[in-house]
Amino acid sequence: MKSIMGTDKIGGYQVLKKLGTGATAQVYLVRSPEDKKTYALKYSPYTDRLMTESAILESLRHPCFPAWAADGRAAEGAYLVMEHIPGITLQQLMEQYPAGMPERMAVGVGLDVAAGIAWMHRCQPALIYRDMKAANVIITSEGRARLVDLGAAVWGEGTQKKACRAGTYGYSAPEQFWEGVKVTPACDVYGLGKLLAFMLTGQDPAKPPYDTMEYCSRHCGIRGTFQQMLVKCLQPDPQLRYPDASFLLQELAEFKTGKKHIGDKIRSKKRNTISCRYIKCIWKSEYERIF
Repeated sequence: MKSIMGTDKIGGYQVLKKLGTGATAQVYLVRSPEDKKTYALKYSPYTDRLMTESAILESLRHPCFPAWAADGRAAEGAYLVMEHIPGITLQQLMEQYPAGMPERMAVGVGLDVAAGIAWMHRCQPALIYRDMKAANVIITSEGRARLVDLGAAVWGEGTQKKACRAGTYGYSAPEQFWEGVKVTPACDVYGLGKLLAFMLTGQDPAKPPYDTMEYCSRHCGIRGTFQQMLVKCLQPDPQLRYPDASFLLQELAEFKTGKKHIGDKIRSKKRNTISCRYIKCIWKSEYERIF
């Protein structure tokens, strides 16, 4: 995508440096002319897509996500201004843990991320993140995990026919790449499971081998109860996963405290109601399954 770094300003914001480039957008560190504070500015020529992301981010009031500041149109595109979150990505942090990080650390990161996703799932209608991956998780200097890049997020009533397919190969749930299938919060549960498995094993889901569960079953560093939770998250059939992130959030909280709750048996009996009738598979690999 063409860079706009030749300009000193975007929408009145002073451009300081480029922070990153994606397939459809570029992110810059900018300074506001009003309060003189620095922000992250996301610019994209895909105006409608970015304005949708802006509306979603503005509706979210949760510390897991960057705070919305402004949006507008400029240079044949659109821009979104949000809180700049200093830190390193979880992907970068995992370079220090090639065989997986300690379980307690992984649970801490998982709790922060699951809390944000559970908040999205509680919205009416539910919001679905759709692009869970280590590169989208920022670890701050305080050791907290925060989620950035809501470019793939959609409202829960949207189907794959209405919203473009989105996700990251290896992380995203199988149904995200089938035509005519309504995506539900269960696809974010799958992504969270992949993220947890990456932290515990060091095996990047986006790199071969893609069979995360087979790899986890051979990894001696994951205890049985955690294995059971991962198995439930990573079921290819969305009806067999946790229905939304609030269930996974509760499970992770129990791992942190070591306590079990009286509602466990009741929760374990709840299932999703998404239809398993799939029409066409887009990608071949672990996603080519017949349920």
